[in-house]
Amino acid sequence: MHLDFIERIDIEQDRLRRQRTLLEQAANKPQLFFDKAFEFISRKDSLFKIMSVYEDGQRKMDTQDFIEYIGTLLDSFFKQELNDKNVTVKTSSSSSMYCVMMDDAQLVHFNPYEKFYGQRSYRTVKQLQEDYDNTLTRLNNETSEVNSKLEDMKKAKEATYKWMIQYYMQKNKSISRKLYLCAKDTLIYTFRMKQVNEGIEKKIKKYEWQLEELKKRKDKHIECGTGIELLELRLQAADVVSDVFKKYGYRLETENHKLY
Repeated sequence: MHLDFIERIDIEQDRLRRQRTLLEQAANKPQLFFDKAFEFISRKDSLFKIMSVYEDGQRKMDTQDFIEYIGTLLDSFFKQELNDKNVTVKTSSSSSMYCVMMDDAQLVHFNPYEKFYGQRSYRTVKQLQEDYDNTLTRLNNETSEVNSKLEDMKKAKEATYKWMIQYYMQKNKSISRKLYLCAKDTLIYTFRMKQVNEGIEKKIKKYEWQLEELKKRKDKHIECGTGIELLELRLQAADVVSDVFKKYGYRLETENHKLY
């Protein structure tokens, strides 16, 4: 029985030796790791476990450091393969996934241990256009509403008594109730004219500020645009990167959840 245990150790040692050889060679030729990692390494291997070292109450080595080191190998490979220093490879949301990026835009996600790649689902051109239009409509509606309130306060400032009468006459109440409320507030205004005028002035300034802010938001929204051109550029760049995966026999993964 003990021979079975010894054999298991021998198998694991042999696997680690082959993994070590791959890593040594890939340090000078990153292409080897990108192309051959799936033959020698599985994400469940003890290789990753032994990289987590905690001794004398201190963390000496962390598995994440090893994962990021693999990322630097893959980063070097893509820079060489595409002859483009703007291309980078970053660790992804999963410890076995990496992402090819350009100018902070995620292009292609891939798993070198299972040798597959894919593009995560992007928002469609239609969705981007709808989002843009909906936001613009909302900002226009908010601007119109604030404009209406501002004009109303300006009328109140110019002819306060007249404004108060019109305000209550528009209420959905009985004539007697309208006259009562109007007379009540008119009397209050007569004795507290200064405070009421100050309140009206504050509202005017408030609405004017809101309009300025809405204009800034609308101008920025228009300047940023729909994002359709950026999406098209990203897809074009992703196609170029995808050719590298095809060249080295990577499998295209179309199930979006497997790319996380």
